[in-house]
Amino acid sequence: MKKYISLLLSLTILLGCFGISFTAFGDDEVVINEQNFPDPVFMEIVKRYDSDNSGTLSAAERDESLIDVMALSGMVSDDAEVKTLKGIEYFADSLSVLRCGGINLEELDVSALYNLTSLTCEGNYLTSLDVSHNPKLITLKCMSNELTSLNLGNISNIETLYCFANSLESIDVSNLVNLKDFKCNQNELTSLDVSKNVNLQKFSCSLNHLRSLDLSNNTNLNTVVKSAIGGQTVTAPAAINGLQITVPFAVDDALCIRTTSLDKNDVFGYTMGEFATYDVSEIDSGIDYSYSVSNEKCEDMEVHIDVTRDFYQVSFYADEEMQELIGKRFVNKNEAARNPVELVLPQCKELDRWSSDVSNITEDIEVYAIWKDSHSYALKSFENGIATIACVNNDDSYTVAFVDCINATAKDSNYCEYLDVVADGYINAKDYAQLQKMF
Repeated sequence: MKKYISLLLSLTILLGCFGISFTAFGDDEVVINEQNFPDPVFMEIVKRYDSDNSGTLSAAERDESLIDVMALSGMVSDDAEVKTLKGIEYFADSLSVLRCGGINLEELDVSALYNLTSLTCEGNYLTSLDVSHNPKLITLKCMSNELTSLNLGNISNIETLYCFANSLESIDVSNLVNLKDFKCNQNELTSLDVSKNVNLQKFSCSLNHLRSLDLSNNTNLNTVVKSAIGGQTVTAPAAINGLQITVPFAVDDALCIRTTSLDKNDVFGYTMGEFATYDVSEIDSGIDYSYSVSNEKCEDMEVHIDVTRDFYQVSFYADEEMQELIGKRFVNKNEAARNPVELVLPQCKELDRWSSDVSNITEDIEVYAIWKDSHSYALKSFENGIATIACVNNDDSYTVAFVDCINATAKDSNYCEYLDVVADGYINAKDYAQLQKMF
């Protein structure tokens, strides 16, 4: 029995020495060591709270409502870096304000800080942040990190949320019914719903990828200017639609598109869910449009579309100076360009070829027509043995002496088809007699 009791006592001592929290000096004390505070700089900061230099933190020494890690790290060294705040959970009972911005944090776990009302952790290298276990949180400033994930869970007391200058592709603020000041600009957001944030007073979401934005429910907003919500950039592919270029583009409310860079005179550049144009030059630098956010206190949101395309434009001109445009063709890569439907041959001309090969298009090109003569001649007169042969379409003409062609056959160089009126392939007296009768 004594051996059994001795064994239990030994195990109790052993577990007390090597437990998770290493509270070997009593339940209310935390040993200041690498196990509890693995970051060396943060451990030096924690030592400042050890008022009796015992090497442990008592409950009283951990009774801190505000910890400013950034300020305290500067007291360790000018270039001090803190990678993790592991051990901050030992201050959970009293800690309500945590400031840890600009110290090069790579991770931050605040799940145990249930009394936290303010968290400032801007200017670090955090890629994710979870505050779903901090229901008392009122202020969260996590801007200028590398966040791709921000978990707000079901908390609802946040009034100030600054998460700008991150890499967030989405954010759910629907539960933040008390939100008054919200800045999420310069992220990767493609959509944003603030319809539940009816207490919102200050707001900015510029430099994201929003196509649409509805602020109709946010009647408490102060004036919102274009720079606060504009600078949106999105990408959309163009398509060939006959002789037209279209850019299919869906928005939440088509009627909210006020103006576009493709508007001309009374023709609106956006109809039936797509932008439309007839020239690649109007889309190669992108398309811009303004979008009404349905709130009279707010200016329109400016959006720029980077248009991609996998086809090319061939412009056909009638002259070498490329002043007279015949028409255009849109051609897929490595395909041949057909002649433009608008091609009309000049009088007494026919198309010999284009100035450049259009059988395998790999880029936008401009070509001009190289013409060759194509007269339609007929016998106009015959007098004193001289035949006048003229173009039926213009004044071009020339003369041929019958005597120069007498006895010529169709194979001879001096044969003239217009003098062979008998059409037997031989110019002789029969043709002469017939010509005399004709004229």
